[in-house]
Amino acid sequence: MIAKKEFEDAVRSRWLLALAGLFVLTATAFMLIGAQFLGSGERNTFTSSVVLQFMNGGFTTGLVPLIALVIAYSAVVGERQSGSLKLLLSLPHSRADVVAGKVIGRTAAVAVPLFFGFLLPALIAALGPLQFALLEYVGYLLLMILLAAMYVAIAVGFSASTASGTVAVAGAVGVYFFFTIVLGGITGAIPFVFGLGGAPDWLPITVGELQLVLRLLNPSGAFKIVSGEFLRGTLFATATAASEQRYVFSTEISALVMQAAWVLLPPLLGLLRFENTDL
Repeated sequence: MIAKKEFEDAVRSRWLLALAGLFVLTATAFMLIGAQFLGSGERNTFTSSVVLQFMNGGFTTGLVPLIALVIAYSAVVGERQSGSLKLLLSLPHSRADVVAGKVIGRTAAVAVPLFFGFLLPALIAALGPLQFALLEYVGYLLLMILLAAMYVAIAVGFSASTASGTVAVAGAVGVYFFFTIVLGGITGAIPFVFGLGGAPDWLPITVGELQLVLRLLNPSGAFKIVSGEFLRGTLFATATAASEQRYVFSTEISALVMQAAWVLLPPLLGLLRFENTDL
């Protein structure tokens, strides 16, 4: 019931409509630009040629988290400040129901622009120089929804833990810039910081391993690990060497576990604080 209400409220949001339009237009533009880089007579699939080369970088990991955070940052604190949260809790709903329902409902609302954002490019690709691979499309769409769910969960967890709308906005902005810009920039700059000489003696792991750890800790980085392997058709694929197979497989499993942790832990931590505060 709460999830349904949240979905219906969120899909009517002007912010969601505006961001959905931006997503559709940008995704279509990326598809058209990507098609120009195909050789004559070449019919690569929509996902492998366009998504992997153009969209699975800063576009997806920049715009999807933004949509999720904008839609979810006021999920709990907004109703708390308006007083409607007391009415909601007067019904047979627990605070855990409220937090879980808002995560599910807002994630479903974000999934709508993601679906339509890929629908138009897919139709254009099917009629143009690109083939449309349905299974790859659906798989990548589900991975994008999982990416959105991580940031919705973070925003709802933060929203549940504070009574200030200003703090909730600041938290959403801070989360976005930290994961998409700061942590991503640090991860990419590590090899340049340490140079070609490798990691210093005081660092217990290699530069590559440090980069991998930071990517796994970043919800966007974990998404790119899984989605990149999926689009290349190598997710859980057999490697040429046993040691390489163990390394790749453990990396993919770790990325999936981290994504599950980002979906579950922030709402739980927010709920712990929410349960112990007065409305």
